[in-house]
Amino acid sequence: ITTKSHSLSVICLFSTFRTVKECTDFTVNGITNICKLYGPRPCGADSETKAQETMLEELKAFSDEVTRETFKANPDAFMSFVPIAGSCCIGASALNILASKNKAKAALGSLALLGTGVASLAGEFLFYKKALDPFFKEVESGNVIAVRKATGETKRRIIISGHTDSAPEWTYTYKFGSHGSVIVLVPAIAGLVYTATTSVMTLMNKKAAKKMALGQLAFLPAYVSLYNFTNSKRYVDGANDDLSGCYLATAVMKYLSDNNISFENTEVVAMLAGGEECGLRGSKAFFEAHPEYKNDGIETIFISADTIRDEDFMMIYEKDMTGMVKNDKRVCELLRKCAEKQGLTIPVGAIPLGSTDAAAASQAGIAAASIVAMDPSPADYYHTRRDTAEILNPDCIEKILNVILETVFTFDENGLE
Repeated sequence: ITTKSHSLSVICLFSTFRTVKECTDFTVNGITNICKLYGPRPCGADSETKAQETMLEELKAFSDEVTRETFKANPDAFMSFVPIAGSCCIGASALNILASKNKAKAALGSLALLGTGVASLAGEFLFYKKALDPFFKEVESGNVIAVRKATGETKRRIIISGHTDSAPEWTYTYKFGSHGSVIVLVPAIAGLVYTATTSVMTLMNKKAAKKMALGQLAFLPAYVSLYNFTNSKRYVDGANDDLSGCYLATAVMKYLSDNNISFENTEVVAMLAGGEECGLRGSKAFFEAHPEYKNDGIETIFISADTIRDEDFMMIYEKDMTGMVKNDKRVCELLRKCAEKQGLTIPVGAIPLGSTDAAAASQAGIAAASIVAMDPSPADYYHTRRDTAEILNPDCIEKILNVILETVFTFDENGLE
């Protein structure tokens, strides 16, 4: 079928949903195979490279061209802000105690340390900048890009993305469940505010400052706990986060290939990004390497599929990067309407903490949104060793695959309304 505009429902009159089911089975089997063969995949590790090479070979059967583009990253830098912030808080507390013993100017050093801790958090986590990257080891990772070209003039382009790397384990989420990390972070943040207040009170020569300085000792366990927030010696399988997104992007290409569907005016791209877990490094490198996606006059949209498992928590993210980046409302609405066509009600909202690769697209000036299906508490498997192929949810994967396929066909027909 060479088509300019066929809806998914029309195609399914010929192929039925059996093909979608087959693509879902392909997705589950592919994820299981990657986890079995390569296990955890830190950014730049040999396991990530081999996993990408395997997925690249699979995509060759469904695409007109497939490439792997390399980039440099400093993966240990991203989460380093957590222990750095802990150290700054400990040092600031010590200076406040010193300041309370008639050394008031030491409180200035305390504020400076707290400022350093906050700056590292803001630079790496809130804004996903390379604030600390120069201080850490550089590695080479890559992005896999597969393209199904338009048969005629290319007027539209849709990029579907997942990320290939997996995260270091979050110690307290693994030990204490979904709220484990929050249990540690809340008192640490409260302590930071308390220590900053103590510094200001000391500089103002307030009588309460001495007692407050000693009160900082109550937050010391929270500060120390930050050193073990992540376990850099144990990376997780990342079956759901985010091999599910990678294989959904691949499954779209497979569906089109299996049904011999080519669009006359729409190019379909699967982009499997490396380095998402260390600050969206792969997707940022992708858009730096491809300014034409913004400037070539082709209407382009980007959809990030990330952690597709929990049906009750399907969400389309309009606000990304902890609410610091706005995704495109039109792409969000396109996804929402296509979900409705598939009998699903998926709300549009904001990611509570963290980011998806759609944020990098939005920052690059590309119309983008992300679709996620994960308990934002977060889920107890999020960044833990529980994120294995054994807990995949094929029903959820199939539903989101239908939504994305519907989006591809609708975008080909109508573009962004």
